[in-house]
Amino acid sequence: MEAAEPSEEKSVARMREIAAQAMDPCVTSSMVVSAFWEEARGSSIDPEAGYDAIQDAVDAVRDGAMAGAKATLVGQAIALNAIFAEMARRGGAMLGRPGNAAERYLKLAMKAQAQCRATLHSLNDIAEGQAEEKEEEAPRYTRIERVIVYPPRYDDEGNVIPGSAKREADWRDHAHEVRLD
Repeated sequence: MEAAEPSEEKSVARMREIAAQAMDPCVTSSMVVSAFWEEARGSSIDPEAGYDAIQDAVDAVRDGAMAGAKATLVGQAIALNAIFAEMARRGGAMLGRPGNAAERYLKLAMKAQAQCRATLHSLNDIAEGQAEEKEEEAPRYTRIERVIVYPPRYDDEGNVIPGSAKREADWRDHAHEVRLD
């Protein structure tokens, strides 16, 4: 096997360095932040300073400091809620008019609302320390969903029977019972 020439080795090393940068989430994130910041603000961010700021945030999360992640999620939830409100307002204004603008605006409103809800769930998971991924976790329902979808049963005195608010798995175990859903 022939030895690679010095220029070829340098070229391969440079290509690997570029590939490593392309795979580094701090590099790619800083590029995106810089591009959007420059477009919105008309000023640029120093690439090295952007990289360092993102790396500092990543290091803080690794060390267990979740304040930055929580602040990001709260900000996103607020922005998504504002998008929901505006799209719902626009959709409502278009109701009864020809075309499908009302439907499109209302669909966008519902998408923003759903994403806001998912963002708030993520924030709640972080707050409760449950952000780790779990294998084959049973479906989780909010308190409202459990009451609406799987209502609790009451005894003769009007007290909730403990454990009667059923989850989907519980219903499958009692498939022979009459269901109203």
